[in-house]
Amino acid sequence: MEIIIALTIIILLYVKLNEISDQLISVKRRMESLQYTLDDMLHQNPTLSLHTEQKKDKETKPSSVYKPLGLEASKEPKEVFKIETASKHNQTNKPNFTKKTENHQKSKAFEDFIIGNLLLNISIVAFVLGVGFFLKYSIDHNWIPIGGRILIGIAIAVSMIIAGIKTINNNHKLFSEGLFGGAIAILYISIFAGFALEDFAILSFPVAFGMMVIITIIAGFISIKYDSMATAVFGIIGGFATPFLINSGSENIQALMLYTILLNLGVLYLSITKRWSILNWLAFVLTTIIVFGTIRQSTDLFSFLAISILIIFIIYSIVPFINELREKHITLDSTLVMLFGANLLTYLGASTQLFFHYGLNFKYFAIITILIAAYLLLYAYYIKQKGIFTQNLLYILIAQALGLILITPAIIFDGEVLSLIWAVNALVLFTVAQKSEQKTFLWFALLALALSFLRYFGVNMLDAYNLVNEQTYFQDLTKQILTAIIIIGVFFISYRLKFCISLEKIIDKYQIREFIMGGGIFLLFTFLNIEVINWAKVFFPQAQHVSTTILWILFGIAIFVISLNQNISQGKKLGMGLIIIAILKAFFIDLADADALYRIILFIVVGILLFVLAYYYKKRENTE
Repeated sequence: MEIIIALTIIILLYVKLNEISDQLISVKRRMESLQYTLDDMLHQNPTLSLHTEQKKDKETKPSSVYKPLGLEASKEPKEVFKIETASKHNQTNKPNFTKKTENHQKSKAFEDFIIGNLLLNISIVAFVLGVGFFLKYSIDHNWIPIGGRILIGIAIAVSMIIAGIKTINNNHKLFSEGLFGGAIAILYISIFAGFALEDFAILSFPVAFGMMVIITIIAGFISIKYDSMATAVFGIIGGFATPFLINSGSENIQALMLYTILLNLGVLYLSITKRWSILNWLAFVLTTIIVFGTIRQSTDLFSFLAISILIIFIIYSIVPFINELREKHITLDSTLVMLFGANLLTYLGASTQLFFHYGLNFKYFAIITILIAAYLLLYAYYIKQKGIFTQNLLYILIAQALGLILITPAIIFDGEVLSLIWAVNALVLFTVAQKSEQKTFLWFALLALALSFLRYFGVNMLDAYNLVNEQTYFQDLTKQILTAIIIIGVFFISYRLKFCISLEKIIDKYQIREFIMGGGIFLLFTFLNIEVINWAKVFFPQAQHVSTTILWILFGIAIFVISLNQNISQGKKLGMGLIIIAILKAFFIDLADADALYRIILFIVVGILLFVLAYYYKKRENTE
């Protein structure tokens, strides 16, 4: 008890002396500031010192001395000249006041960082370590009874909290935060020692756990009341560490998850009053570690864990923007926007791990993506209805919802259906972009179109080329033609859409319309080649090369004629290039490989087609 009283008195005396010292330093700084201000006034107005000297001269010299008027007038300019010269002399020789003040401020800032911040934190850490070593030393030498050892730590921590409260009211915020943080750390150490260490072990699991929860609540209260982020950080770390420090030996996953949810609700409450992104990220990372570790160790808890991680996802979808939602008109913090995105990715990752851990059919995962997409859209609708000023938040929510909508078909469907759904999604998003005049929808429409292109060309067309069966040919052909009409049609319809001026600038800048048209032409050309080759495989196997050559010439002529009528120079070049390639193929490949009958057909058809093209071109030139 005497040690507790002595330590308390020492801490309180130290605090009081520190207050007196700081007050003296404050008075000294004010005196220095007044001195700098006075010097600046004298440097800028040297006549003040001259008038002062003249006033003194008048007081010492008799005022009745007779001076001739002419002499007095002749001396007056010289006096003015002397004053100006003195002023220039003062300005050139005396140091610049502004520069001197800046140097003083820089020096003061460096001192504050070293003495008031760095050394302060080191001192708190050193003090906490000293208390820990003292407890260890007292254990080894049996100085203090077991209960007394724990009470010493608690008493020291309480004294530090009281000292922090005293100092924070006297403008010693950094010092107070260090005392608060150190006190919370000592409280956690003391309770942990009282439960877990073999030489202590006087606290039961419920008592120790309850005391650590109380410590966490105290840390949250202090951090809010005294605006101490350091205390909140200690409280969060200690709160998340509590279930692992106070381990009863039984792995109660349900209790752990419920406790984690309660802690995160505390973080949500802190976010209402304090905008501490570091604290939010810290709690989120620790929660993520607990969630993924819990899923790996769980058995027969799928529904409970699915609901738990959904609740955590909803909490961290609100935490970053709680002040915006409460219409406190705070600008979006980029780190919190990143937290919002990380929360969605983490939730999807945890849900995926949960499905694989329990061996469920992954197609049911689409239920999760649909529900989350619906939640994000409702979130966006709520923001729109409230008229919250942060339009960027609205677009972030819509973008994430659209991303989930694009992911969902890949989970449920396969084959041509997936390509069709992505193509239809692209057309819908293009239409929405056209109506809303928002570029977010434009970029997602392009993403959906790109996914449809890659899926259709890389998977569906390859399957159509390899799966040629004479018995099912016409059935497969009908399905392939319908798929091609929809997917390729989306490309050409998207090319023809007109947008607002702002979106048209983006489209023109990145030549988006040219890419869309090029993608559509490429898919159409590839589809026709596959179908012609398949037709030849089934009915005329020896005419495969000849048939594709004729197709190339016909396709090139079609592109050339359409581009000629639309005055598209790139299209005309493309058409002529394809015709030339087809002619070279006919002379150097088909002429050697094809049978005599197919050679005759090939060159007669090629000759007629080229003659018709040349005649049409000449006739159109003459008409113009």
